[in-house]
Amino acid sequence: MKELAFQGKWRTYQQKILDNLTSLLEDDGLHIVAAPGSGKTLLGLEVMRRIGEPTLILAPSRTIRDQWAQRLCAMFLPAGASRPKWISHDIRSPGDVTIITYQALHAAFSGRVVEEEDTNVEDESLDDGENTRPSEATKRETEKHAGKIVAGLREVKVRTLVLDEAHHLRNEWWKALTTLKEALARPTVVALTATPPYDVDPQEWSRYQELCGPIDDEISVPELVLQGDLCPHQDYVYFSLPNAAEAERLARLRQDISDFVSGLSESAVFRDAILRHPWLTDPMGKTEAILDDPSFFSSMLIFLKAQNIQLPQSALDILGVKVHDVPTLSLRWMEVLLNGVFYGHRNDFEAAEQVIGSQQSRLRQIGGLERSKVRLVDQKSIQKLLASSASKLNSILDIVRLESASMGDDLRMVILSDYIRREALPAEPGNLRPIDRMGVVPIFEILRRSGFKHLSLGILTGSLVVIPASSKGILGKIAASLGIDASNIRYQELAFDAGFVSVEIIGGGNSDIVHIITQLFAQGGIKVLVGTQALLGEGWDAPCVNTLILANTVGSYVLSNQMRGRAIRIDAMNPEKASNIWHLAAIDPEKLKWSNSHPLSPMAADGSVSHSSDVVTVDLGSDFDALKRRFHAFEGLSFDTPPVIKSGFQRLAPAMAMQKMLSLHDVNRTMEQRASDRKSLKTLWQIALRGNSAAPRMREILQSNYVPKGLFHWKTAKYLLVESLALGGLILSSISHLFRVRFHSFEEMVPFLFAICCVLAVVCLPQTLKASFLLLRNGSLESRMRQVGIAVVETLHHMEVIRTDLRQLVVHAALDDSGVIFCQLEGATAVERSYFLEAMREILVSTQNPRYILVRPSMLWWLRRTDFHAVPSMIGQKKENAEYFAQLWNRYVGYSELVYTRNPEGRLKLLQYRTKSFASAFTREIDRFSRWE
Repeated sequence: MKELAFQGKWRTYQQKILDNLTSLLEDDGLHIVAAPGSGKTLLGLEVMRRIGEPTLILAPSRTIRDQWAQRLCAMFLPAGASRPKWISHDIRSPGDVTIITYQALHAAFSGRVVEEEDTNVEDESLDDGENTRPSEATKRETEKHAGKIVAGLREVKVRTLVLDEAHHLRNEWWKALTTLKEALARPTVVALTATPPYDVDPQEWSRYQELCGPIDDEISVPELVLQGDLCPHQDYVYFSLPNAAEAERLARLRQDISDFVSGLSESAVFRDAILRHPWLTDPMGKTEAILDDPSFFSSMLIFLKAQNIQLPQSALDILGVKVHDVPTLSLRWMEVLLNGVFYGHRNDFEAAEQVIGSQQSRLRQIGGLERSKVRLVDQKSIQKLLASSASKLNSILDIVRLESASMGDDLRMVILSDYIRREALPAEPGNLRPIDRMGVVPIFEILRRSGFKHLSLGILTGSLVVIPASSKGILGKIAASLGIDASNIRYQELAFDAGFVSVEIIGGGNSDIVHIITQLFAQGGIKVLVGTQALLGEGWDAPCVNTLILANTVGSYVLSNQMRGRAIRIDAMNPEKASNIWHLAAIDPEKLKWSNSHPLSPMAADGSVSHSSDVVTVDLGSDFDALKRRFHAFEGLSFDTPPVIKSGFQRLAPAMAMQKMLSLHDVNRTMEQRASDRKSLKTLWQIALRGNSAAPRMREILQSNYVPKGLFHWKTAKYLLVESLALGGLILSSISHLFRVRFHSFEEMVPFLFAICCVLAVVCLPQTLKASFLLLRNGSLESRMRQVGIAVVETLHHMEVIRTDLRQLVVHAALDDSGVIFCQLEGATAVERSYFLEAMREILVSTQNPRYILVRPSMLWWLRRTDFHAVPSMIGQKKENAEYFAQLWNRYVGYSELVYTRNPEGRLKLLQYRTKSFASAFTREIDRFSRWE
C-alpha cells in the first residue's frame, strides 16, 4: 500500500468523505451511495490505501473486476509502472489486493472451477437453486472448501472487504459473502453502490444493511451535476406502433382470446356448473372456504351477472354489496374465474370435467396458459412482441438521423440491445433479408442500409466486433500504444460490405478488445457504436458518450440506472458535454383504442390519441408500463416551465401534451425539437438546481389523489346538529320566557322544551367539543394526510424502524390545484423516509390482504356507512405494533376498530373491505417520486 498514491484531484464529495474518514470508519465500515459516474471506484481504492491492510475487492461482473485493477494501476502508480504482482484475480491464490467477482467467491466456496461470466444480474429474484435444500454431504463439502478459502485469506492477513454494487447479489452468492465476513471476524467493510435496494421489504433491507452497514453518505445526481461531476442531461421517449405484421398478430392473439371467452360464456354446461357450485348453492354454509379464496367467489358472481342470471341474495349479503355494486365482467375477472375452475377448485366441477378439460386444452393452444396459470390479459407473447417490436428499428433510424444532423462529427452515440442476433448478418451483398427483429446486428443493418454518410458505424459485443474499414489505421496506432503487437490483430472483411471489417485479437481477452474499441470510439473512428447491455451496460467507462439509445427490454430499477450512467459522466476532453438519453416504447394499438379506465375514441391512421386524460395514468400496454417503471430510478429535468428536478415518468408528461389530443407522431416531433436544443440543457439545469430552499436536496414524496375521507364528518355533523338544536331551543325558550312572547299552541311546551334542550346541550357538549377539535385540526385534505402521517411516524419510531429523534421529524402535506395531495417526511434518513412512504402507500391504496384493518362503522340516524383502511404490513406483523398504531389512529384521526383478519370474523370484514374496493368507481392513484427542493 505504501507504493500507492493518488495521481489526480478529488471531487468535492470525495474529499469531504476522506476528510471525515476516521470517524466514518469507527463502526468498522463505510457505506456510500452515489450515482453512476461519480468516481466511487477511485474513492474505494483510496479508502483501501488509507486503511493499509490486505484487501479483497468483490465486483458484480468481470468487466468491473478488470476496471478496478486498471484504475489502481492508472491512478495510483507512477506513469509507466508495470502491473504489480501483488494484484490477484484468483481467490485460491490471494495477494495483497485480490479482485474477484461475487460469482467467483460462490464458485470457490462450492468447490467448483468455473470461468467468471461477464454478465449482469437483471432479475434480483434469481436464487441459483436456493429453493433446493442441499444435502448434508453437499453442506460438508461446501464447509470444507470455504474453510480452505478463508484460511488462504487469513494467511495473507486480509482485513478489508470492498463490496462494489452489493445489491447485485443472488441469494446463494449472498450466503457465501456473509459466511466470509463472519469467518474473517469483523473486517472493515467498504460498500459502494449507485442503487441501494430501497424497494425491498424491511427484512431483506435489514440483511443488506447488516452486511454493508448503515449508509454514511448519499450523493444524488443533481448534487453531482451542481458540483460539475456529472454533465447536464435529459431523457426522451420515442413512441412507435407495431408494424402491420405485428399488429395483425396482436389482433389475432386477442381475437382468439375473445372467441374463447365468448364460446365459454355461451356454454350452458359451463354456466350450469358455476350455478351448481356449493359456494353459490349454500354460501352461508361455505363461509370458511369462501374466505380462503374470496376473489374466486366474486368472479363467479360477476360471471353470472353478465349472463343476466339472478344472483343469490345470501351470496351478496356475504360480500356486503347490492347487485348494482357487482362490477361488469372483464378479462381480468375471467382470469380469476378460470384459474379457480382449471386449477384452484377443479374438484368442485367433476360433473363438467369433460367440457372443462377441452376448454383448458383449447386455451393452451391459443397461448392463454402460462406455467399452469391462465393469462388472458397481456400474455407473455404480447409482452415480448411489444418489447421487441421491429417498429423500434425505425425509431432508432429517426433518432440517429436527428442526432447525426444535430451533432455532426461530435456525435458519440451508443445503442444498447439485449441480443446479438448474428444470424441477421447477410451472406452476400445482394442477399438483404427483411429485418424484423430487435438486436445488435439488426440495428447495425438498418443503419448500414440507410445510406448515412460519415456515420462511422461499429459493433462491440463479447463475440462480435465490427469497425469501419477506414478506421483500421487508427485502431493499429491505439493497439501499439497499448503494447499489443499488430500481428495479433486479425481483420476480416465482411462478405456483404467491404466498408466494414470484423476484428479479433489473437490470445487476447475481452478486456483488451473492449479497451481498444473504446479508444477508437473516443477518437472518432466510430461515432455510433451498437453493443449489448451485458457488456457495455455497467462498468464500461467511455466518458465521451453523449447520446444513448436504450434499445433493450430491461425495466429493472438497478440495471436501467446503471446503463443510463454510461452517458451522464463528464468528459475532460469536452467540458461543455450535454447528453441525450433516448428510451423506446411500442404502444399497444388495442390499448390505444380502449383504456381500462376510460374509453378512447378509435385511433386515427397516424396513431392519434383523442383522450384528455393524463397519459401517465392511461394504460397503453406492457411496454409503456415497463418504461414507466424504469423511470422510477431516474432523477432528471422535467418538461415543466420552469423546469424542476424529480424522478418518475410524470416529469415528461408536459411534453407529451396529451391534453391537446396530439398524435404519437406529434409527441415524437416534440421530443425531437427538445432534443435538438442541447445548448439550453445547461441553462435549464442551472434554473432547476436553484430549488426552493436555502439548501436544496432530493426529497422523497408520496403523491395521492386520495386521503381518508369522512373520518370525522358524520360524527361531527351529528353532534354539531344536536348541539345546535339544543342551543337553538335554549335561546328560543329563553326569549319566550324573558320577553313573554306568546307561542300560542306551543306556549305550554316551552318549559318542557327548555328542560330537554338543557339535557341535550350538557350531554353532547364534550363530544361536540372533541368533534369540533377534530374538524378544525383535520378539516382540510392536507391536514388529514398529515395526521395520518403522524400516526405512522410515531408507530414506526416505537418499533425502532425509525430511529431519528421524533423532535427532528416533520410530516409535510400539501394540496395542488388539481386536487392531488403530496406528502413527505422531513428530518429522517433515506431508509426511514422509504419505510414511511411505503406504509402511507399501503394505507391509501386498497391493499388486498392486510393482516389487520381499521374498521369505522358510523351512522347518522338512518344513514349507515363503513370505512376501511389497511394497517401497513410492516406494522401489522406483530399484534402489539398494530394495537399501538390503532391507538394513535384513534387519537389523531378518529375512532376505528382494529380487526385481525386471520380469523373467521376478521376475514369476513376483510372480504367486505375488498368488495368495497372493487365496487368503488373511484380509482386510487398513488405514486412515489423524488424531487429537488
